[in-house]
Amino acid sequence: MLPRTSGRLLLFSALMSSCAAFVCPAQQPQPPAPAEIRYHFCDDPDAKLGWANPNFDDSAWPQAKNGKWPLPLPAPDSFEWTRVRVRVPADASGSLAIKVSDPYHALISFEIFVNGRPAVQRGTFPPNPQPVLVLWPGSVFDLPAGLARPGETVVVAYRVWFQPSNWAPAAYRSTTFEIGESRILHLAGRADHLRALVLEGPQLALYFFMTLLGILLFAFWCWVRGRELLLCSAFLFFEAFFTLLGDLESIVNIQLPWRLEGVLGVFLTAAGMAFTVELVWAIHSLRAPTLKRVLQALVVISNACGLYLALTTASSTWVLWMVGASSVSVVIFPLLLTATNLWPVFTRGKAWLFGLALAIYQVEYLLNNSGVNLDRSIGGFYVSYFDLGNLAASLALFGLLGQRGWQAWRARDELRVEFEAASEMQQQLVAPAVDLPGFKIQSAYLPAKQVGGDFFRVLPDSDGSVLVVVGDVSGKGLKAAMTVSAIMGALHDYASNSPAEVLAHLNRVLHGRVSGFVTCCATHIAANGTMTLANAGNPAPYCNGAEMAVEPGLPLGPLAAVTYAETHYQLAPNDRLTFVSDGVLEATNPQGELYGFDRTQAISTQSAERIAQAAQAFGQEDDITVLTLALMPQQKEVAA
Repeated sequence: MLPRTSGRLLLFSALMSSCAAFVCPAQQPQPPAPAEIRYHFCDDPDAKLGWANPNFDDSAWPQAKNGKWPLPLPAPDSFEWTRVRVRVPADASGSLAIKVSDPYHALISFEIFVNGRPAVQRGTFPPNPQPVLVLWPGSVFDLPAGLARPGETVVVAYRVWFQPSNWAPAAYRSTTFEIGESRILHLAGRADHLRALVLEGPQLALYFFMTLLGILLFAFWCWVRGRELLLCSAFLFFEAFFTLLGDLESIVNIQLPWRLEGVLGVFLTAAGMAFTVELVWAIHSLRAPTLKRVLQALVVISNACGLYLALTTASSTWVLWMVGASSVSVVIFPLLLTATNLWPVFTRGKAWLFGLALAIYQVEYLLNNSGVNLDRSIGGFYVSYFDLGNLAASLALFGLLGQRGWQAWRARDELRVEFEAASEMQQQLVAPAVDLPGFKIQSAYLPAKQVGGDFFRVLPDSDGSVLVVVGDVSGKGLKAAMTVSAIMGALHDYASNSPAEVLAHLNRVLHGRVSGFVTCCATHIAANGTMTLANAGNPAPYCNGAEMAVEPGLPLGPLAAVTYAETHYQLAPNDRLTFVSDGVLEATNPQGELYGFDRTQAISTQSAERIAQAAQAFGQEDDITVLTLALMPQQKEVAA
């Protein structure tokens, strides 16, 4: 909570304050003696200066116990008056100032009266309030001349208006006042600010670290994706950013418009609570949708009340209802979330470190809101066990992410090895075609992934004929490759070389075993050029650059009993056939244009390798398969 000033000025102020303690020991400010503090809720209905009058009898007002008193209820008007007698040092010289120390940080409007006369005012009061963020502790305000004299005991009256949203159950205030020489008190106030910064340095570093970690995880999520990673990023960011924003706002002495600040605080709080619920369900793999809806409903109720309180200025019955609903929600939410975290920890061991750390954090959150102070001063530093619980949950979450990231990396590495093995196996199943007696054959196979769903098979017969089967399994990847393996196995032992019977046989094998479908073209070519082909939804082959007319047929797999018609052709020596898969026709360039039938037909007379490379360069979207077959002249014709 530092004013806007440089670090050198702060250090110089602290040194000057220390020097003043030695050079001017008589003027060194002493801790004020415990004074009787009287407080009263509500404003003075008749005359504001009536309760500020030094002769006013405040004996009927409650007295603070141990210097503390409860926060005012948000009714009827959110005002609080405090009266205390303060002695001015007899050796004080020059202008005087008043130093106000209050550990309660809030947006307030306040006035300070000294002996019934106005001395300090910050902010404006209802009906058009404009509260301000006061930089506690140790705020120093110069007093007008003549309000107090050295050695005099004066009555300080402190009038404060609280926004209704600042009220919290079981919370207490504790304000002290000190009047002395202006120069000395300003030095002491700056030293107090510097001391507060040093004491709160660990907290500031903690929430800065959490905010930065949340941003880095979000950047990492943009690269690798993953729901758990996104939830972890949001949890860390929203849990830390609001607290960090409040600390930085005080350090640099800036203030957002109070309504905007209230709305922003409600939004960040609601986001943090909602993402915490989603993260717990994701980390533990919970299956309790009703409980999840209850927790999210509590998030909505609590923060809807908070939004109403952040925007309202006048206390009313509705304010009391909203405070009650918000308080109940804030109590029930951490209880249910703690039980939700601990149940899988003790029953299934799911992410036990994160669950335990977050459960402890929620319990500390509940105790903190119930007025149980768990803060301590260790080694000269202010330690909040609430912040330590937050740090433990964040570190546990970071460790869990690291562990699961390592497991995912190993799983991907094992999967990569399996894919490489599957790719090697498929290369053996879909081996490059070789020339056969009477036929010149070329093939090109370019899967879109490591393994693909295209296939072809050239099966020679003893009479010099060949059976050519070219097809495409719907989909890509490992699942399609497994279907290709089943098709190759079915072709291996089948005796018939009739294209229609081959397709019917493959349909029987695939029906009920594949979720998609398979397109296929089977062609039988005799040594004398007699050609018979049947098609099951595959692109028709090309002959010497022209698309061949074939009888249509249904793809393989969806129906149990399907018959296929055959089409007959007579090939002449040197005729060239070209079979392609959908991957050639459906290649797509960056402008969304398909390679299409016209381009495919135009290059169908080129080699299989050049056709495949042209489609791939255009923009490969699917597996690409090209097979070319040329009927060679018979030996006796060559001799003639």
